[in-house]
Amino acid sequence: MISRSHLRLAVLSAVAAMALTTLSTAQGETAPACSAAPDPASAAGVHGWGVPAWCAEFDDEYLDPSEWVFYDSPGHAGNGRRSSGQLYLGGGALYLYGLADGTTAGLAARHVQPYGRWEVRVRLYPGAGSYHPVALLWPQDGGGNVRSATGEEIDFLEVIDDPERQRPNFFLHTPQGQEQAHANVDMTTWHTYAVENGPGGVVGYIDGREWFRSPNATHSPMSVCLQLDWFPGQGSSGEAWMEVDWLRIYPMDAGASAG
Repeated sequence: MISRSHLRLAVLSAVAAMALTTLSTAQGETAPACSAAPDPASAAGVHGWGVPAWCAEFDDEYLDPSEWVFYDSPGHAGNGRRSSGQLYLGGGALYLYGLADGTTAGLAARHVQPYGRWEVRVRLYPGAGSYHPVALLWPQDGGGNVRSATGEEIDFLEVIDDPERQRPNFFLHTPQGQEQAHANVDMTTWHTYAVENGPGGVVGYIDGREWFRSPNATHSPMSVCLQLDWFPGQGSSGEAWMEVDWLRIYPMDAGASAG
């Protein structure tokens, strides 16, 4: 496995080669065609979710601002700073890079739907325990705040004070309260993390295997967000990386039940 230091050099070299000091943009582009066959080890492959309604394969040299909200704001709970300058593209992947001073990254897809299925393929690297890599659903327009206006949030991957990246967490926040699950997974290798949210409840998956289930659900139009959140003083200090291979969003009939 590539070391963190070598990874950083590889990403920054790729960015320099593409003349990307921050994200390049292109106007008038549309979201990529979602024609990729599902990974047989993913929830979509295992459970037959069909063709995505929206996807991001991160194979281009830019992220289209008509498809994404790039965070440019104070960090989680006002700690540090979220900057689009900490987002990098290279080698068919998106990288979120957090500095030791709390300068980090976050973004949200503009595609929203109240019910459906969301899946992301992620690899993490040993790094600062004070950084929480997160993939989540948040009411429309991104997860920049601590609490949503509706009290709804689904963190279908969150890593908390875990510098070796071995313990993923799932959190469901609804007006009924908070529910959670934990697993033991070596997140320094590639895995897929997915959530299915429907009127009848929520199911979470790692590599197509269920690890969370609840009869409660969120009912607002939701955006999927990728964040590397900084919690200073809560875990070891230093840098962190989050690498995302792809993100895919699937429709779900409003009358369907989760799972």
